[in-house]
Amino acid sequence: MPEPAKSDPPRWRTLAVGLLLTAYFVWFTRSTLWVHFAADDLMNIHYYWQLPPWQRIFGPLMLWRPLYRPMAAWFFLPVLSGFGMNPVAFRVAMLAFLWANVFLIYRLSRWLGCGERAALLTALIACYHVGLSNLYYNVPFIYDVLCGFFFVAALLYYVRIRQRGSIPGWKRTAVFLCLSLAALDSKEMAVTLPAAVLLYEWFYHAPGPLWRPRILAQWLRGPGQCVLAGTCLSLVFLVGRVLAKGGLMQDAGYQPKLSMYRVWAFQLQSFGDLFEKWEYFGRAGIVVLWIAMFYIAWRRPRPVLRFACSFLLIAPLPIEFLIGRAQGCLYIPMLDWAIFVSVVFVDVADGIAGRLAAEPGFRRFGRTWLSAALVTAGVVFWAYRNADLKRRYVDPNTVDFAPKIWNTIRQLKALQLRIRPQTTMVFLDDPLGSWDMSFIADLEFRDRTLTVRLNRKTPLAPEEIAKADYVLDYRDGRLVQVK
Repeated sequence: MPEPAKSDPPRWRTLAVGLLLTAYFVWFTRSTLWVHFAADDLMNIHYYWQLPPWQRIFGPLMLWRPLYRPMAAWFFLPVLSGFGMNPVAFRVAMLAFLWANVFLIYRLSRWLGCGERAALLTALIACYHVGLSNLYYNVPFIYDVLCGFFFVAALLYYVRIRQRGSIPGWKRTAVFLCLSLAALDSKEMAVTLPAAVLLYEWFYHAPGPLWRPRILAQWLRGPGQCVLAGTCLSLVFLVGRVLAKGGLMQDAGYQPKLSMYRVWAFQLQSFGDLFEKWEYFGRAGIVVLWIAMFYIAWRRPRPVLRFACSFLLIAPLPIEFLIGRAQGCLYIPMLDWAIFVSVVFVDVADGIAGRLAAEPGFRRFGRTWLSAALVTAGVVFWAYRNADLKRRYVDPNTVDFAPKIWNTIRQLKALQLRIRPQTTMVFLDDPLGSWDMSFIADLEFRDRTLTVRLNRKTPLAPEEIAKADYVLDYRDGRLVQVK
């Protein structure tokens, strides 16, 4: 049974792992840097840009107010302020969080008891998973990226304390809650963090029969205080951000559909994405898969498998009954799936290598080298499959993601307008014919005293146009300044 990473590996090995993961990550994600903005990108960035200053700064601390994922403001606005409407800057910042999370996942896997090879495989899967491809090129999925980053950071922080034989005091509990708050402010998926901590305690430290009041009280005063504090934080979040008037539950897109049909639909879609086998799974296959996973997890006392399998069942609950949630929304469940698959794959490789080492033709290679060869072959196959699916299905759809929007941004930049405060800009005609034109103008000039009017959306009287300080029109395929 693999031992937890209670001591750091040699420095040269840590450096080699870091270089390998970085090279793998850069190779698969480099093409996403040149993906242009889409309509949803502009809408999301503009939403945080137009917020009042107090809400942009202090919004993440106000759990009792129905604010929409306020942590994203701390991501979007600094990038917008420093680099303007440059899609490369947003992609680089987004990929930086994904890259950093790869190393957090590697460390978490080691502390959960994965061997070094299984932890490396888990990190490689987290580097790029084509089933979650929109996580790497679609800016609105920054919510999942930030949530996953702070989620893993909080869980890693807690697991390291417990694996070192300590119990979090009030200071460490406060740090854990800060990381939990950042995850909750990023996306609602983080409400399952207390469940992850509880499962960890249950499988790794056997707290005893918690249904007995005395034992439960003792546990809550000790190891369970982070579970209790995190649960209270999640409840405040659910009441203030989700269930309150103006919260997410008021939006039709966030109202759960409680039915077995939704359960089956989500299971089929999510496992199709995770295993990169779209439309290959049926209901019988899903049932067999879950039975096999629970059998493997409980066949031997392997806490890491039991934890990963159990949390894989719980982690998707915040989105399981919502329509259209897949791909990048599975970022946190994917991490549990990666841990489980990696540990099982290394076990299988070791078992096959042991059998082969007993055969005359393979005896001279030894079990260690045979196992290494099998693991390497698995990594090569996984990398080849990701690269092949990316080349066939992902890249062709992201080369020219939203050409009209990007051309409009470029044309507006080319006009080199110098906007005075307290002025009005009118677009007689525009190439988009939607509110995206207003979003582009606001984000390009970033002057909150500027009023942008779209004649195509709200027709203006001639006298209103005459009073405008700047008048632009769309003629012969180009934006031109009329006034």
